[in-house]
Amino acid sequence: MIPFIGEIFAILAAFCYAFGSVAATKNAREKGGRGNAVLLSIVLTALFSGGLWLIMGPSLPPIDTGFWIGVAIFVVAGMLATVLGRIFFFRSIELAGAIETGLIRRLIPVFAAVLAILFLGESLTIASALAFVLVFAAVALVVLSNRGQIVADDEDARRAAGERNTGRVLALMSAASYGGSYVARKFAMRWLPDPLIGAFIGAVAAFVWFAVAALFSAAYRRHLSELFRRPTGWQLVAAAFVSLGQTAQFVALSFTTVTAVAIIGTIEMFLAAWLAAWVLRTEDRPGPIFALASLMAMAGVIVLALVRT
Repeated sequence: MIPFIGEIFAILAAFCYAFGSVAATKNAREKGGRGNAVLLSIVLTALFSGGLWLIMGPSLPPIDTGFWIGVAIFVVAGMLATVLGRIFFFRSIELAGAIETGLIRRLIPVFAAVLAILFLGESLTIASALAFVLVFAAVALVVLSNRGQIVADDEDARRAAGERNTGRVLALMSAASYGGSYVARKFAMRWLPDPLIGAFIGAVAAFVWFAVAALFSAAYRRHLSELFRRPTGWQLVAAAFVSLGQTAQFVALSFTTVTAVAIIGTIEMFLAAWLAAWVLRTEDRPGPIFALASLMAMAGVIVLALVRT
């Protein structure tokens, strides 16, 4: 087996999520509002993971009680990540931007680690604790350095500040949902140890939820109808990369711990910031404080990878 294969897939997932977030921001700004990337990414996740499973996945295990327990938990994981987490995620980056959303989502390891300790029996090692300290210090450094930078002197500024605050709250809710989904996925693999079929089940469950919601909501009916329209280029890129990220994350969870996957995901902050500033040019270039915070978060990931037990 390739050394650190779980960590490698976790890094790949972080890159995909980072690129997806800045692509979604670019799409939102070009269209002047939110798009249909959430539902599109759900469909792409189902097609991608399901297709890979048909090509290279193992055969289904016996259809017994354990199998259905695994399916049920994968459905819960899909609702947490593919529905709640992803909806909050896309709306947050539209309101607060890719960089701030990426920063707040660094709290995912907190929710994931606590839940993993409670439900999976994982332990917090010295390396994990040190990585946590570095990540929290990085987040605190950037958040504190940005306080007071938004000056609400007029109605437009106040509205902008309000939107950014709403985006921050949604980013926090997204982090909690994703943290819970990591644990649910890992838990489900005790009965159904197949990351590809797990990603497929979660995506299908999310799509069914959208379809049922469309029966009662005009907004969801509009989202479903827009699914059959040609997406914009950046909308398709955003949805595709988020879908790839989720599938890679499923694979990572099958090889390493929930805590490791969640903490490694913090490098998305570093990747999203520099992709947004230098590649897609959707955000201002990060300053020296943000660069230092990014390096601190990266150091936490390195410590976790090199000293993991």
